[in-house]
Amino acid sequence: MSLSEPEEPKELKQMIKELNAVLGSDKVRGKSRGVLVYNKLPQYIWSSWNKELKKLGIDWREFLSIISKNSDLIIEWAVEEKISWREFLNRLKNALITYSETKTEKKVSLDFFVKKSI
Repeated sequence: MSLSEPEEPKELKQMIKELNAVLGSDKVRGKSRGVLVYNKLPQYIWSSWNKELKKLGIDWREFLSIISKNSDLIIEWAVEEKISWREFLNRLKNALITYSETKTEKKVSLDFFVKKSI
């Protein structure tokens, strides 16, 4: 999958960091809510990747679900600064690829089964 690397959204990173501070940094639940504030980060990434992701069969709803399930990556990048923007994107790409392959495999398996039974 050849997804471009959008520029690091430093303003969004700061917004996530500040919201996390307001919600309380010692509560994992608070962190999760803060990292997806207004879906700004998912919207930013989707605007760069949507054409390629649609080719892989991933729509906006699925993308949002995947990024939500991987909100720990956002925490590591924006709040804790344990990983770089590039590492964040690479790990998110891996999650998306895994999802796409699993989704495709299920469709192929079902099609194969239907064809065999006819």
